[in-house]
Amino acid sequence: MAHLIDHLEQDVDWDKVFGVVEDLYTDDGFTSRADNFITSTCVELALEKFSNLKRVDQIGYDFTYGDLKVELKMRKGLFYKRRPNATQAVKMKNFQGNKKTLNEFKEQSTFDYCIILDLTNYQVIVVEDETIREKYYEDGDGVFVKLDLGDYYKCDVGEVKPVQSQYQLSKALDRIKQEWIGAR
Repeated sequence: MAHLIDHLEQDVDWDKVFGVVEDLYTDDGFTSRADNFITSTCVELALEKFSNLKRVDQIGYDFTYGDLKVELKMRKGLFYKRRPNATQAVKMKNFQGNKKTLNEFKEQSTFDYCIILDLTNYQVIVVEDETIREKYYEDGDGVFVKLDLGDYYKCDVGEVKPVQSQYQLSKALDRIKQEWIGAR
């Protein structure tokens, strides 16, 4: 895990990654649940662009780093305000259309490490697969996890100053869709 953490702390341009996050989550053109796929994909692409993680988007993991399989999760306001070392619930798996049970998810290892981004406070934590799977619990339509101090490593990413774009992605996508549809 040490070399992954070293990379996250020293070699990732978090100003640009979190700049993409800020642009996406303040874009008033992204309003529907369907837009969640676009925003999460763009954050993954930003992490690939501004790091040495390779985006592979496989079932159960999103990146590779050398021979490691790495899952990415994100949450606004990851940590509780009154318990700053405890995380709020993070959705790990979705039951929709899936016949697996909670115990099957707990038993199946699909990644080596999980990186969780706090989209509000620009923080990055890393959790080992076995640790996170032990904490899985079922709620509603999915499998969630809550973590406490000792379950994760909080990366020192320094002070983040998001580098934002002057363009709204939603407007660019709308324009491209209209051009593509009209090209018939």
